[in-house]
Amino acid sequence: MAKHRKEVALQVARSLYASEDSIDGALTQVANFVAMMPAARQDAKFAACVGQDALSEAIKAMTLLNQAREAMVRAHEALAEVRDQFHIGPFGYGV
Repeated sequence: MAKHRKEVALQVARSLYASEDSIDGALTQVANFVAMMPAARQDAKFAACVGQDALSEAIKAMTLLNQAREAMVRAHEALAEVRDQFHIGPFGYGV
């Protein structure tokens, strides 16, 4: 039973790390997009008001991704408590 629980915990850990990485990747992509938008507007010589609504929406998306990241960190911490409660050894990154 202990071996099976460790195998299951390893699967959960791998999925957790993949989820964290996916959110970080999405956050990075959206941050790059947000940074690009004002530069593209300047390069195209558009007025400052052009694209402002789109920029605001992209920043909202970035904020929501950050909230998702915060939630995953809390989920990670909660799973660590479960791991400790059942004396399942910790797993390192890249497991």
